[in-house]
Amino acid sequence: MVLVLSGLNPVDNGDNLSAVRALILCTACGYRASSDCLCPLEEYASLERDRDDMPTADFGIGAYTPVEAAKLLHMQPTTLRRWLYGYEYDHGEGEVHQPPLWTPQYDPDDDGPLLGFRDLIEARIVGALRRSRIGLPTIRLCIDRAKEILGDDHPFSTKAFKSDGRKIFLEITDGVEEPRLIDLKERQHVFRAFVLPSLSGLEFGGEGAARWWLVPNRRTLVADPERSFGQPIVAETGLLTSRVVQEVRAEGSPERVAKLYQLPLRAVRDAIAFEQGLLLPKAA
Repeated sequence: MVLVLSGLNPVDNGDNLSAVRALILCTACGYRASSDCLCPLEEYASLERDRDDMPTADFGIGAYTPVEAAKLLHMQPTTLRRWLYGYEYDHGEGEVHQPPLWTPQYDPDDDGPLLGFRDLIEARIVGALRRSRIGLPTIRLCIDRAKEILGDDHPFSTKAFKSDGRKIFLEITDGVEEPRLIDLKERQHVFRAFVLPSLSGLEFGGEGAARWWLVPNRRTLVADPERSFGQPIVAETGLLTSRVVQEVRAEGSPERVAKLYQLPLRAVRDAIAFEQGLLLPKAA
């Protein structure tokens, strides 16, 4: 039986101690291979993901490269990087720096380009606002106002925004110089048509968004930062959706994979559609 290396080990690099996490997961089911694995197979393999840019992924908050997050959010990785790390542009009289829209869960200087799960949800809301044709300066102002009201650096992914989102949205957009948001009815429309759908499928815990159910009206697939570092998995067993597709290709049919891994056939088919971009709903 081949087990994945496990643990969170401090490594002395001569200057300081940096935590380097080896993934503790069974590739097949997504759980800890040493104790919690639910895979019916007798052999395990290490999780096949490129972690060169992910040296200090923390368990429980999720870990996504910009490319992985952009795939989940249906946007370009470059756009996500601009929101998360800021950007520069030429204003004619010199270069202007725009800071990040919010403080990322991972420090880009220490951890590289990584998003946590709440970064992912925050970006989902911002993406919905951009699709409603609201400009980034207005969105930045709204985020800053929401931070003050809710006392959280990730205000759009808080439980309070989920429960009182309409009231909070109307408050943070009050008086902004944005044509789309001047009229009260139009502000209500933006929330109802763009922001509210981007909150669908989310479950919240005490500190904010806790998991994202990825298929509308079904709980077959989930992104949960406490399982497989937030990567999309089959909820019942933890099998990575990307692995489901690999196994279907290898075994020849969804039915064979469902039987082999003791999965609901509906979950296997959802995973295939998800990986093909057919199931995951856009935020609006």
